[in-house]
Amino acid sequence: MDAEPSSSGSESPGQPARPVTGLRLRALPACADPSFPVLHDYFEMVYGPLIGPTSTLLARALARHLAGVDDTIRVCPVELSLELGLRASHIEPLGKTSPLVKAIDRLAHHRLVQHLGDETLGVVVSVPPITDRSVPRLPQSAQRAHRLFAAASAVPRLSPRAAPSGPPVGGQVPDVGAPSTEVE
Repeated sequence: MDAEPSSSGSESPGQPARPVTGLRLRALPACADPSFPVLHDYFEMVYGPLIGPTSTLLARALARHLAGVDDTIRVCPVELSLELGLRASHIEPLGKTSPLVKAIDRLAHHRLVQHLGDETLGVVVSVPPITDRSVPRLPQSAQRAHRLFAAASAVPRLSPRAAPSGPPVGGQVPDVGAPSTEVE
């Protein structure tokens, strides 16, 4: 990727724009348990009405770019904009008024990204269920989705060692009181 001239909006008029070599992304750890991956339907259905469609698409695109990456990854802001269907200026891909920067700012306002440096973003890849205070601001369909997903994630999950997952193998005898998976 070639360096592209850009303006962060902080340069004085008449000063040359500094080159942008890309936007570095770093995944942030999940901050709650339970949490939902940004790529989960919960994020789109519940967070979407709160943050808007462009920010929802951006958060999911950032999470896809970070999938399978151990540390950081660099993405081209022009390519990222085009991936989302946003206008992208090759002259100022991260200019103050660019749609991409506005979407990043909205995600930062909702604490779904953090500015970790000049061109580095910390990206939340798993979100907690929204707070009870935010639920009334959602449309009815999103409130229902929140209740369904939150209830499903609150169901205690047994560890794989807690109970057998199938019929006894060989000469094994099922534990007394253990749930049976056999049909009677």
